[in-house]
Amino acid sequence: MKSEQIRRMYRWAENPRCRWRTLVGYFGESIDDCGESCDACRGSTIDLTTPRGRVRQRELPTAGDDPLFERLRSLRKRLADEKGVPAYVVFSDATLRDMAARKPTTQGGLLDVSGVGPVKLETYGEAFLEVLRGG
Repeated sequence: MKSEQIRRMYRWAENPRCRWRTLVGYFGESIDDCGESCDACRGSTIDLTTPRGRVRQRELPTAGDDPLFERLRSLRKRLADEKGVPAYVVFSDATLRDMAARKPTTQGGLLDVSGVGPVKLETYGEAFLEVLRGG
């Protein structure tokens, strides 16, 4: 029993997906990535070391120094504040990183970004496209 629990813990810790999304999925529900509340969405991972069972975090490269990414994050915060929702409800950091990397300028291009679907495109698309177009 304990060895199966340990294997499940390692699988969870080594999963690169959003921790909240994974946890909610365990209970049969579905949410978008949290965007910034867990290590995976913040761009770090948990390394488990087996000799003493210590846990430590390892930072991964992030888009935090990218001015476009920061402008997208600012827009996301403003929109989330206006709607009274957490920022990750608008878009996750992973989605904003993908936007900053792809730099789409059309609605079709924005739909190609991971985490952007028709509803979010309709709700937030034009505001994000304005920033992506340099506006």
